[in-house]
Amino acid sequence: MGFLDNFLKKLGASLATRYGVVSGGKYEGCHIALGNPPKEKVSTAYSFSQLLFLKDKEEVVRFNIATEILDVEYIETIQFEATGKDGYRCKITFPDGDTCEVDLFPSRIQVLYNNLKANMLEETRKFFEKEIENLPQV
Repeated sequence: MGFLDNFLKKLGASLATRYGVVSGGKYEGCHIALGNPPKEKVSTAYSFSQLLFLKDKEEVVRFNIATEILDVEYIETIQFEATGKDGYRCKITFPDGDTCEVDLFPSRIQVLYNNLKANMLEETRKFFEKEIENLPQV
């Protein structure tokens, strides 16, 4: 990997919006973010093709949502100890059978849903549609 590629990956990891934290399974302790390939033109749109796993300000791994995320399944509503706010625990399954549990931040669920809905199990998709309908409008 060249200097520019490495720089772009680090810059992207430090600026990326975090959508949740991995609470169990593969990549435990990482935050998840959404992104696009590092060399792709920067956009302000909320359309992303990759799911990133970040540890501190470093990118651990990235997956193409369409081909490398098998499914996303809602497990339960949880409460974040630090804030007392509710969150959503989901299980992400990868094509090789590995899984991780991710605690999703409720304030970020709309963008996450829009980018991962094609990978969500039907029950999960319906659950999040209902949750998003009930979010306070800003």
